[in-house]
Amino acid sequence: MAFTTLPEHDDLGAVVPPKARLALYGHEAAFAELIRARSEKRLHHAWLLQGPRGIGKATAAFAFARLLLNARTADGEGATASFFSEDPVIRQIATDAHPGLIHVTRAAQERGSGFRTQITVEEVRRLARFFHATGASDSYRIAIVDPADDMNRNAANALLKMLEEPPDRALFLIVNHTPGRLLPTIRSRCRALRFDPLDPLTLDRTLAAIAPTLSDQERQAMVGASEGSVRRALVMEEHGGIEIVDALEPLLDADRPDWNGIAALADQLTLKGREASFDLAIDSILSTIAKASVAAVDAGDGARAARFAALWQSESARIREAIAYNLDRKQVLLTLYDAYHAAAADRFESA
Repeated sequence: MAFTTLPEHDDLGAVVPPKARLALYGHEAAFAELIRARSEKRLHHAWLLQGPRGIGKATAAFAFARLLLNARTADGEGATASFFSEDPVIRQIATDAHPGLIHVTRAAQERGSGFRTQITVEEVRRLARFFHATGASDSYRIAIVDPADDMNRNAANALLKMLEEPPDRALFLIVNHTPGRLLPTIRSRCRALRFDPLDPLTLDRTLAAIAPTLSDQERQAMVGASEGSVRRALVMEEHGGIEIVDALEPLLDADRPDWNGIAALADQLTLKGREASFDLAIDSILSTIAKASVAAVDAGDGARAARFAALWQSESARIREAIAYNLDRKQVLLTLYDAYHAAAADRFESA
């Protein structure tokens, strides 16, 4: 059964959003930890669902919320959790109408189209009104913050205050892509729950469930290039991501920057309407930097690993700021490319 859901900033065309998905695939260990904490009556009031973007953290948060709000479960083949679409609880959650659940994410712009670039303090303050309005209920009152990475400082401080003095039977499920984006005081008041990228079989099964119009061949191509992320796979399929990765690979592997090549690619990716393609290129370079750090760790080169880790952190922060202030996207890409080659220059010192 299909639900009519309100638009959100990270919607992917006709793909069902996490709040309306009837099944969770993968993440068995993380989800089992939540179930175990509930059954042993030690459910902490705040959980950080941490891991790369697009791998199913929000889907897991909504699935657990359904269980706490007594939605009917189903036997979904290969699913970690599955639910009946006819259950009224499922429909209420999918349409933002359940009195026991609030979803805090980036709000729509007050004027015109589109969404805000951050979760503002006004959105977090909705939580206070929500908990006050549902204060007489004996069931759990659940707030899903998705993702916490998008909160500005005022919003983060407002959330921290609630975590310090949580309302009775409140549960915060806080989605977090990058731990370094959160205030340490927020992290210290939550239980961290690690989510890893999906393995190829689980990713293929998830894609088949939420994007049934894809062919087997299309899914396999997406699985091979998406690094265990459902979202990355879907965005790549829609916006030519495989071609972008193929174009970037020789530019990143070159022994010196190919300025003509990267400039030509940047010109294409910064055309109007290609924002998602530009984001894929940025993500691909950042992923290459992260992999370089991991490879250096495996090789026992701590200094090189730290250099790439610091580069990933600094460039991620710079890119977020550039996007927030609508700075020149071509220059953002060129600067990232230059920074990567500067950090990787020692690959060729012994050549």
